[in-house]
Amino acid sequence: MIDPRAPVAELVLQHSAAATVFDRREIDYCCQGHQTLERACNDRGIEIAAVIAELEVAMAEPDPEADPREAPTSALISRSLASQHRHLRATLTLLDLQAADLVRDHGRAFPGLRVLSTGIAGLAEHLFRHIDHEEDELFPALLAGDPEARRQLGHMFDEHREFADRFRRLRAATSNYQPPEGANANIGRLYRGVAEFEGLVLRHHHLENHVLLPRFR
Repeated sequence: MIDPRAPVAELVLQHSAAATVFDRREIDYCCQGHQTLERACNDRGIEIAAVIAELEVAMAEPDPEADPREAPTSALISRSLASQHRHLRATLTLLDLQAADLVRDHGRAFPGLRVLSTGIAGLAEHLFRHIDHEEDELFPALLAGDPEARRQLGHMFDEHREFADRFRRLRAATSNYQPPEGANANIGRLYRGVAEFEGLVLRHHHLENHVLLPRFR
């Protein structure tokens, strides 16, 4: 049974498939992961019974991902988080290139493409800088036991909030990543790709916020 009073972040930690349900329902389990399922549904105007039913179906299957809370900190940083960084960097680079090509070919017919492309470029600029800082400074400091790293973790969480705001604005500007009417298949794939990328970033930041950060409080 799923407790409506459980924090949404805790549900994702219990079973990774819960993230898919929350992504679909646009429930923030990352920077707002402390909120209860009941509160999240009320704030979104969603029927909680329907969300619980979806979660029960999703979480009934064996979890394909290992519980990150059981990983030693060194393994969490050097394997899981570093691997995710590589994937995020490669995915966003490809989306940025695809968006630029599509704007060049179809930007006049579909002005919304320019909005999406500008948003992707902004994400790339800030996310790559954020990732570089974590890899070059934050993670080594954490592994070395540097007490200054705790202050940097607070800054990391603040930046995660900024990314959440960026995605919210981009989602609003693109009608929830809805391709414009008459768009071809390549444009449709770009919009879906950005929506999927948002989910990847949320999962990554969730891991840092709710598994890594509590270990150093």
